[in-house]
Amino acid sequence: MKTVPCARPGCADQIFIPDHPGPGRPRKWCSDACRRRAFEERRAAEAGAIAVRVVMVEPALDDHVAAVLSSPAACRRVLRQIGDWSAAGKLLDAKWSSVADELARLRRPEAPRPPDRLR
Repeated sequence: MKTVPCARPGCADQIFIPDHPGPGRPRKWCSDACRRRAFEERRAAEAGAIAVRVVMVEPALDDHVAAVLSSPAACRRVLRQIGDWSAAGKLLDAKWSSVADELARLRRPEAPRPPDRLR
């Protein structure tokens, strides 16, 4: 079963789509109330009563990085994918050179640190 967003702008609900849908049109609205509200919004916008503007906000890259770093499973998936790309030679492309350099730095054995001295 997969999910898709509701067709009404501003609605954050998801519609569950079965793997094997039955006959008929696929669902577009999360509920009858949402369908009616979308109709009213379209009708009001056509009459000039309200202006409808949908603004898609892409989360900042730092938000994505923080989300991945907060999850060991996500970190493992990213590291595994980068390792697979490296093994397949996909990191040889110029746009991935900085990633390949960082991966090589991580693979180098770390120099032993001198023991802390007590004064």
